[in-house]
Amino acid sequence: MIVPKAPEVIAHLGSFVLTNTIFTSTVISIFIIIVIIVASKKFKEIPGRFQNFIEYIIDFTRTTILEQTQGDKERLNIFFPWVTGLFIFILINNIEEIFPFLGFVPLTIRNAGNTVPLFRSPSSDLNSTIALTLISVIATQYFAFQRLGAKEHLKRYFNFTKPINIFSGLFEIISEFTKVISLSFRLYGNIYAGDIILLLFIKTGGQYFLPLPFLAFEIVVDIVQAAIFAMLTLSFMAIETDIHEEF
Repeated sequence: MIVPKAPEVIAHLGSFVLTNTIFTSTVISIFIIIVIIVASKKFKEIPGRFQNFIEYIIDFTRTTILEQTQGDKERLNIFFPWVTGLFIFILINNIEEIFPFLGFVPLTIRNAGNTVPLFRSPSSDLNSTIALTLISVIATQYFAFQRLGAKEHLKRYFNFTKPINIFSGLFEIISEFTKVISLSFRLYGNIYAGDIILLLFIKTGGQYFLPLPFLAFEIVVDIVQAAIFAMLTLSFMAIETDIHEEF
C-alpha cells in the first residue's frame, strides 16, 4: 500500500466530488473560525500564558512585516491578515498528519466498495497547494494594482524604453509562473513525503510507538514549511508593491 498522489473520494454530492482533502480543509477552516471567535472573547487585560503566546506571535509578525515594508504601516494593515491567515491555515493543514485518527492510523469510510481515509492533510494534495499559491499570487497582484495603479504596476512587466527593461520585464513575467511552481511543489513535496514515512511506520506496527525524534522532526518540518510559505508571500507582496525604479 502506498499513499496515493491524488486525494481519495469520500462522497459524491450530485455532480460535486468530495475528496478527503477538501473535507479536511473545510473542517480546519471551521475550526479556525470557531477558535478565533472564542479566543477573541476571552482576551483579558492581564493575559495568561496562552494569550501571551498569541500576542507574541502577533507582535513578531507585525515587526517582520514592518521590516519588509520599510516601516509602512499602511501595508502592514493590508498584509498582516493575509500572511497570518496563510501561516495558521497551512500550519494546521501540515500538522494534521501527525495526529491519531487524522493523519496516521486514520478514520476510514467505505465508498464505492473501497476503504478510504476520511481525513488527509490538504498540503499532501498538489491541487490544494497550487490553489493556495494561486491565492497568494493573485492577492499580491491585486495589492500591487491597488497601491501603484495599473499603469505603474504594468511597467514592471512591459517597459520598452530600454533594451534592459524589456528583458527585465520578460524575466518578471516568467518569475510569476515559477512562483506558482516553486511554492506549491515545495509545500506538497515535503508534506507528502512525511505522509509516506508515517505510512511505513503504520505498516510495520509503528503506530503504537512512533519514535519521538522522528515525530519532533515532522513537527519542525511542518512549522518551517508553513513559515516559508507565509514569508515568501510577504516578500512577494512587499516587492510588488514597492515603487519601481527604472535603470
